[in-house]
Amino acid sequence: MINLLRADFYKLFHTRVLYVCTFVLLCYVGIVAAAFYSLDHMPQEKKEMLQAGNQAGEGVSLTVDDETDLSEQFLQSGTQFVGGVIEEIGVIVMIIGIMIAILVGGEFKERTIKSMVAKGYKREHIVITKVIVSAIATIIMVTCAALVAFLVGSVLSGNVNNYNNSELLAKARCILGGLAIFVAFSSLFTLIVMAIRNVEISVVLNMVIIMMLPNILGVIESTWKIPFSKIQLTEGFNKVIQSNASIVNMVHLGILFVGYVIISTIVACLVFKRADVK
Repeated sequence: MINLLRADFYKLFHTRVLYVCTFVLLCYVGIVAAAFYSLDHMPQEKKEMLQAGNQAGEGVSLTVDDETDLSEQFLQSGTQFVGGVIEEIGVIVMIIGIMIAILVGGEFKERTIKSMVAKGYKREHIVITKVIVSAIATIIMVTCAALVAFLVGSVLSGNVNNYNNSELLAKARCILGGLAIFVAFSSLFTLIVMAIRNVEISVVLNMVIIMMLPNILGVIESTWKIPFSKIQLTEGFNKVIQSNASIVNMVHLGILFVGYVIISTIVACLVFKRADVK
């Protein structure tokens, strides 16, 4: 298994997938920072945006008139911007899904996994290696984005941190909880790729899961009263980042993280073990 890890890490750092996906995420961070900085220096545009958001929101009461205080900035500090970036789960998870579909699915396309099986490596070891490398790639990409967000946010806002100790602890929970969520999703995406064994279909399925699965589970929960929200990663994350988050909320997210990683890995091992690798 050590040899498999060495080979996979070599491929990870000698292919462009990780670098391109990280660059795309950094571009997203830069675009958001530029947009926030521009709005903070254009009060009229900020007011129009808030008014548009008020009209589009359902069940939200927000009055934006000539007396509304627009002095509060979108971009307040580097720490605040990092938390804001991490909380944009959908965008980051979508990029992770694409990265893993190309990274792992490409090995089926190039038949490198077939050669690993032919050399006598255990399929379970191959799957576990893919899960570990996918998780490391995810952590590297998100960490780079967080560091760049901190630097950009600090420079543009002129403030490194604007939180007291308790608020800073909440942001730390946000960052650590976000990393746990992203790693859990990476194991789920690895399972999908190992089951489908096709880059293009895996990309589509990973995108569909991000965009449609939460809504589908929400409809099922409201119709048949099945508590899917208790096992949803995003719901667990939302509870952890709240200012009044309890130890129970953090333990719940930790259980979800461990459960997703272990179950996804076990299922991926079973699926791949029974697969005909061509």
